[in-house]
This record gives sequence, C-alpha cells and structure tokens, in this order.
Amino acid sequence: MAKRKKYMYYHCSDCKLYLREDLIEEQVMPMIMDLIEYDMTVKKYFYPVLADKKEKNTDKLDKEINTLRNQKSRIKDAYLKEIVDVEEFSKEYKAIDEKLEMLEQKRIETIDLNKQTFTPQHLMADRDVEKEKLIRSNKFYDMLMAEWKNKDKEEKQEFISKFLESITVEKDSKGNYKLVNLKLRKTFINQIYKLMQNGMFDMTIADEKDKEVRTTVMMDKQELQEYIERLNDYYEVSYYEVARLDEQKKGYQKKYLTIDETNDNGEKLFKLVELVTDDKKYPQKKANRIVGAIRVKEREKVS
Repeated sequence: MAKRKKYMYYHCSDCKLYLREDLIEEQVMPMIMDLIEYDMTVKKYFYPVLADKKEKNTDKLDKEINTLRNQKSRIKDAYLKEIVDVEEFSKEYKAIDEKLEMLEQKRIETIDLNKQTFTPQHLMADRDVEKEKLIRSNKFYDMLMAEWKNKDKEEKQEFISKFLESITVEKDSKGNYKLVNLKLRKTFINQIYKLMQNGMFDMTIADEKDKEVRTTVMMDKQELQEYIERLNDYYEVSYYEVARLDEQKKGYQKKYLTIDETNDNGEKLFKLVELVTDDKKYPQKKANRIVGAIRVKEREKVS
C-alpha cells in the first residue's frame, strides 16, 4: 500500500480556510526567485553602495571572501552535475554560506563608497556580465532554485520576512490559489530607492512585441558612460537611443530603430536604460525620459 504524501497547511483564522504550503509557494515562486537574485546581488556586489561606513583596509577580508565564493561555486556546480548528493551539498553549502555572510557583514563596516576606486556602475556591469553568462549557459534559474531549496523551513521563513511585511493569497471555489497582494518592508523599499538614486535598479518592461526586457531606471548620462566603459572590458558595446517622450504626442516615439533581440550588425540586446535628464526624483516626470538600448557583441578572438 502506497504511503500518502504529507502536506503542511496554513490556517487563516479570519476566513476559516486551510491553505496548502506547497501550493502557496508555487504561486509566489517567481517573486521568491527575484528576491533570491536580489539578495545574492547585494551580498556579492552592492553592499558598498548600501553601507556608507568608514574606510579601512579590506584586502584580507576580500581574499577570504573570494576563497569562500570559489568554494561555494565548486560545491554548487558539483551538485548541479549530480556529483554530490543533496545531503552532502546542503551541509557543506550551509557551512560556507554562514562563514561568507559573517565576513561580508564585517566588510560592510569597513567601506566608504566615496573613497573607493570603483563606481556603482562598474559593480553593476560586473554583475550583469556574470548574469548574462549564467543565462547563456542555462544555469541562472537552476542556481537561484538551488539557493532556495538549500534553505530549511525556518531559513525560508526568515528570508521572506526580511523583505516582505505580508502576503495575501486568495483561494477560489475550485481550490486554485492566487497571489493578490504583498506588502514590502520599509527597509527593503529604502534599499531599492537608494539603488535607484545610484542608477543601479533593474526592472522588466514589455517591448512593442510584449516581450519582457531588462531595464535600468533613473540612470543619468554620466552613470551610463561609466557603465558602458566597464562593459567594454568584456564586450564590444554600442548604445542607441530608441525612443523619447514626445510632448506633442502621447507615449514614447520611436527614434532610430526597434529593440529586436539581435540587429543587422549581429549585436545582441543586453539591456535598456531609462535615462533621466533632470533630477532623480521617483516617480519620474514623463517629459523627463529617454530610452536607450545597450547592445553587445562578443570580441573577435585574435589568432
């Protein structure tokens, strides 16, 4: 006789309903993946921007952090290739993660962004290049999912509560679940706004073919120049203005070209940027917006 599968349930005392945990998680998984990506990005790249602490020498900490990150990558690759089982992976990965988090917290206390040789845009370019490589190798989603599955129940709850105040899920008469509302924590909102102020926050927008395109918002011309300068270390980079708001007409007006995935020059769309030409208040005034496309091309190898 087959064993019946056990499920965890949440009980809502107001609506007198029992909600299955795995079905709720299924509904909020896209949001969870976004939070996992954000958390990993902050830990690896954006801590200096959010820290505002005094400067000290971080060479020793940087070396220890890089060593642990390399160990973390190796054990993750071994798990994805099924070289190690989930129990061995979880134990070693968790131990590395705890050490890494402790060192990264120490590093926060040592950094003053204004005295560093890098810029926020250089950090973001490094992050975007790493993400692009993972996407092209079809490992990006697997990496995020592995990060989530490695957490136990308490760690998942702690992670979610770090970003969200509350989640509202509805259950219809057919038993289907639907995410209808979520409330972000103020600390998380403040972090997002600070990244926006530095031209470092991405969101997705739909193009004319309803395809989602990654877009950086509230980037000014100087930040764009610094971002492209760093990106040029990895690719041949081109920038095109694709649209700007015409005050005499409604909506964005195409200027030079569409935002197809690949153009006639073999350049791949890397991301869009929504430039500001005045101040950086959010939300932006519509008349204050220019949309540009950053395209990249692999450098030809010299034989």
